[in-house]
Amino acid sequence: MDLKSTPARDAILCFLKSSKSPVDVEQIIEYLRSNNLNTNKVTVYRNIERLYKDGEVERLEFGEGKFRYELKKNHHHHLICTGCGKIEEVEGDFLNKMEEEIYRTGGFKVKNHVLEFYGLCRKCQIKN
Repeated sequence: MDLKSTPARDAILCFLKSSKSPVDVEQIIEYLRSNNLNTNKVTVYRNIERLYKDGEVERLEFGEGKFRYELKKNHHHHLICTGCGKIEEVEGDFLNKMEEEIYRTGGFKVKNHVLEFYGLCRKCQIKN
């Protein structure tokens, strides 16, 4: 469904396009306010939920008690640093062969999967 263009929705999409990692609603609000779009939380939640339902953004949950959002793109996974919270993307479909084996041995057809890697980034490894 084509969404009507609004300043808030356009700014949210612009922010998501420029973001290097998934962002939460508070980061979106901070971005909007820094660009003189003083919108309320309800408007941001409503817009991001609509973009999610329409398949334009992905909603992710990394065990933080909140959702993060990013534009829908090629299949990828995330590296989450448990030291500083940095999130990086890692591309590649590492599980193709595993999905094929699951189907071959058990007849189960995987439609989708979510895989996140938790550990320490280089900076946090040096600190420890």
